Amino acid sequence: MRLFVFFIVFAFILYWAGNLLNIESYLLYLFFAVMLATAVLTKLAIIYAKKFGVVDTPSARKIHKHPTPSIGGMVFIPIALISWLIKMSDSIDEKVMSLSFSILLMYILGIIDDRKPLSHKIKLPLQILASVIVIHFWNFIPLDFGGAFGINIVGNIWGWVLMIAFFQFTINAINFMDGINGLLGGYIVLVFSFLYLWSGSIDSLEIKNILASMTAGVIAFLYFNFRRTAETFMGDAGSTVLGLIAATATTRIIQIVPKSSISLGEIDFTIPAFFIFVIIFWYPLFDSLQVYTRRILRGNSPFIADRLHVHHWLMMKTNKNHLLSSLYIIGITAAVLFGMALSL
Repeated sequence: MRLFVFFIVFAFILYWAGNLLNIESYLLYLFFAVMLATAVLTKLAIIYAKKFGVVDTPSARKIHKHPTPSIGGMVFIPIALISWLIKMSDSIDEKVMSLSFSILLMYILGIIDDRKPLSHKIKLPLQILASVIVIHFWNFIPLDFGGAFGINIVGNIWGWVLMIAFFQFTINAINFMDGINGLLGGYIVLVFSFLYLWSGSIDSLEIKNILASMTAGVIAFLYFNFRRTAETFMGDAGSTVLGLIAATATTRIIQIVPKSSISLGEIDFTIPAFFIFVIIFWYPLFDSLQVYTRRILRGNSPFIADRLHVHHWLMMKTNKNHLLSSLYIIGITAAVLFGMALSL
């Protein structure tokens, strides 16, 4: 019954937003279809996972207290991917095919890792392969960096090194956020919605459509995850794919618009688009940097998971309240994005 009410309410919100933003009706129907399919199949998958013991068990480094299925991403990623391919059916090219292949590679790797944790010696090369495929077929090298940090054109071997490092950092920074209920999903809905509007204004159809499809899937997933005791987690099958898409969308927008105009009151100025993304992705950037730094200073491997993340600290300060901890970060992000939307 609650799920039914959720969809009725969201259907009205979707209809209102579609009219406000002048979105074509069939795109709204497809968005809602992704949500509905994700919700129904997630519910069935949770029942199956609990029945056959396909669950994430509690441990010293994990916060949850009860065995919980980790199948959220396993469900919504393929549904969203199919939706994207349907939208792009009239213009499938090497960009669409290469990103689809890389998504599937990351997805399969994530499913395996969710069932039996893999060494970074296995995951890292395959994540790099997925990134290289996208970078190559989307022609991200050379890239006009807009003068950020004094860098204009990123090319040659150093361009590849920087681009691969950026993709890997983004993938893992987004993955790090999948630590408490509702945080990653809520953050992604806000950021991908913002990037959807931005990509639409610069006529980047591939990015605009995949952001919409993934957002629809994540919204439905949040129904089962954004609660005190989650019914399911996203898992690496979802979080690493979202990281890959975030890196691709960021680079594509920088490729089209290396510099952006910002308005603060009556003051207008131009800054490299890269710095706008630094602001948008403030939390995964800050959290990842502080985690890597603390691990290295303690003599630990930067790849070994722990509970040094900011959201873990918030959990301690809020008496292990998942929703409140997530809402702090999501609320700040919403304020940041609202400010950016007004100034761009």
